[in-house]
Amino acid sequence: MARAKLKILLVDDELDARAGVARTLRLRGYEVLEAATGGEVLSRAKEEWPALIILDIVLPDIPGTVVFEKLRQDPITKTIPVLLVTAKSDVLGKLADFSESRDRALEKPARLEDLVKTVQEMLTGRR
Repeated sequence: MARAKLKILLVDDELDARAGVARTLRLRGYEVLEAATGGEVLSRAKEEWPALIILDIVLPDIPGTVVFEKLRQDPITKTIPVLLVTAKSDVLGKLADFSESRDRALEKPARLEDLVKTVQEMLTGRR
């Protein structure tokens, strides 16, 4: 019997960027669900219960930082690890220190190898 694929919810409003990351993760054996807005991730996270959420900070409707806080406040989604990604390096400096947390942050554009390594570390609990 084949093992179930780990589900990742990938949130980015840039279709080309999202498609490239989704393709890479699927080739690594993950099931990838895609979303383009903060509203989508808030509802899909509750419906799909992904093993990990990759969340762009710049979204067209709700800032990713607000989405992240809402995910953490909701009893249903508060334990799902989140990888925050952004092209705005000044935002990364303002984010909480994730050294003692299951959550992480990564600057865009990240090399796909670095992104995959971070995803694997987060899903296995290793750093």
